[in-house]
Amino acid sequence: MKELVIALVAAVFGLAGTVMGAVIAARSTRIGAEKNAESVRRQVQDQGAVEHGHWLRQQRLSTYEGFLEAWDDCLRITQASGDGHEPDSTGLDDLRGAAGRMAERARRIALLGPEEVTHAAEELTATMQEDVEVSTRFIEAAQAATAAVDGRPVALDAMTEATEEYRQRTGQLAELIQAARDQGRDLRDLDGHPLLREVMLSMEQYGQASAEAQGALLENFERLSATMDEASTMVDVLKRNKEARELSRERFTSAVRKALGTPPLPE
Repeated sequence: MKELVIALVAAVFGLAGTVMGAVIAARSTRIGAEKNAESVRRQVQDQGAVEHGHWLRQQRLSTYEGFLEAWDDCLRITQASGDGHEPDSTGLDDLRGAAGRMAERARRIALLGPEEVTHAAEELTATMQEDVEVSTRFIEAAQAATAAVDGRPVALDAMTEATEEYRQRTGQLAELIQAARDQGRDLRDLDGHPLLREVMLSMEQYGQASAEAQGALLENFERLSATMDEASTMVDVLKRNKEARELSRERFTSAVRKALGTPPLPE
């Protein structure tokens, strides 16, 4: 009987050891699986972060390059326009298109970031958009002034004819008076002479032509002076924007290099 009890106790302890071993093994397996799963999850997460970072960097690089291409187009167009002597509406259309591309790419930069690059791009775009608006107003003002001058031309031909007619008639009158004096005649005898009426008529025509010419010249001068004053103001705005863009471009380039992880250029 005692042997049977001992055997049962041994069996119970053996079974308990087996169960405990199984439990410990199961727990070890579960812990190992959890650690492995966590490791895989972290690996996938890290890999995803790396791939996303690479994708973001490529997207930023492409957008930044596109923005600078549009900016360089604006510089090329404004330089070409500055070499001319007449307002060029075709060049303005090209500039407006390039500035529009700048604005569109600046909006994309705002989505991709970072904030420092976004602000620099927006500053560059804002000054270029203002240049387009100022250039548009300048061309419109110049065209309006030209149209006004063309609509109020100075009648040079009429003025020349009236002047020549007046010169001839006064010359004839001087000859008539001199002849009367040479003959000892009273100048009052010349009253009613047909030449006097012709001289008076030529004087009236000369005065009218002169007044019209002077009026046209004065109006055109005032229009052109106002246009020049407006143009001077516009030039000041363009110069100010050019200086602002030089600083903004430096900030943009510096911010881009920082965003892309590119080391700064040596001093």
